[in-house]
Amino acid sequence: MRKSRTAFAALLIAVLIATTPVLTACNGAHRPDSNGAQVLEGNVTGIVGTEYAAYWFNFTVNSLKTDSVYKDYAATKGNTLVIASITLTNTYGSPQQYGTFDWFVNDDSLSEALYPLNPFTSTMMPTDFTLYSQETVTFDVVIQYPANLANPTFTYAEINEKGETFSTFMIPIV
Repeated sequence: MRKSRTAFAALLIAVLIATTPVLTACNGAHRPDSNGAQVLEGNVTGIVGTEYAAYWFNFTVNSLKTDSVYKDYAATKGNTLVIASITLTNTYGSPQQYGTFDWFVNDDSLSEALYPLNPFTSTMMPTDFTLYSQETVTFDVVIQYPANLANPTFTYAEINEKGETFSTFMIPIV
């Protein structure tokens, strides 16, 4: 009897350890919307390739990588680039303004967030643009940040009309 309890306890611990990344990756996104996208609520540690539902739109971070060069732009000395391919769909019933202003790199050691480079190719997300109801677009967001940051995250902050952040979406940059 004692061997079976020990074996069961070991199995339970192994299952918990194996599923912890999956369980913690959901943080604030606990339920899908009517189309299957994970609803953005609270602070969410995101997963590349998963669709998330913000208030005005759905988005997917299709890929997230670091590099020293994007197109013809090279990161300055001591910096690196995070390049995110993002698909946005306006799920609201009317045209909405979007842009790079809600996407940034953050780290506990930074005094302020680091925002995307000004777009210099048609593949980069414009600083400000209109997305019509049910329209879908895919753009790259490119942000330069110090290469020595300990725990940088690629982050989206959902901000209400009062300027208050009520949801954040973060993917650790590794």
